Amino acid sequence: MAQNRHVHIANDLRRSIKHGTYAPGTPIPPETALMEQYRASRPTVRIALAQIENEGLLIRLHGRGNFVRHQSGLIAYSAGSRTADRIANTNAALQVSVSQRNVNASDDQAALLGLPVGSALAEYRYQGHYRTDPCSLTLIYVPHSVGTIDISVHDATPTGEDVREALARVGVHIAETRTRVASRLPSPEETRTLAIGSGAPVMEIERVSLDAEARVVELARIVLPGFNAEVHFDGRTPARNLEAA
Repeated sequence: MAQNRHVHIANDLRRSIKHGTYAPGTPIPPETALMEQYRASRPTVRIALAQIENEGLLIRLHGRGNFVRHQSGLIAYSAGSRTADRIANTNAALQVSVSQRNVNASDDQAALLGLPVGSALAEYRYQGHYRTDPCSLTLIYVPHSVGTIDISVHDATPTGEDVREALARVGVHIAETRTRVASRLPSPEETRTLAIGSGAPVMEIERVSLDAEARVVELARIVLPGFNAEVHFDGRTPARNLEAA
């Protein structure tokens, strides 16, 4: 029984959160109180807390304690068509901040963009929050050689679709999009930025956009916590392929 005590604690806290005993945005009892309540050691309590944190139920605020995470619902990304669908931001609780800076292409960025290492890029950083809790991180890179674009922070979406629209406004039209989706554990920076546990898988969406001349005009890396993300691949299967199948 002792070796499964952390499972019992996690199950009990999970039920309390889902039944509203601990409401979104409110703290749960500190570790010392949980140790006394469940007659458990600190390591056992921490294992239980890490488990429900990785499930997206808790958010840890350094120096303040553990709080119930606001549930934003799924952030959906659509891939496989000419342009990804815009995410409808009908909920005022979902906010996206945008910042911009100039950077030099790293080895992997240069390889994906087909440019020399160190080439000048514009980096657009999109940070999504649901109420006070972070829910998405998107980094988009546009080579300076492609052109200069203006981004409207009032029309920002978590996945930065407005960058592609801004490119179209200056005459850079996307003819092809290549999308790669991977599930992995977060980097230390992503655990801090997204306020998730180190054991919570993230979904990484890598989007490479090309124009009609096969020039890469945009590279996007979208990172979403696995507990609130989904990806849709849309497209039609030719009739001859269906017949062959």
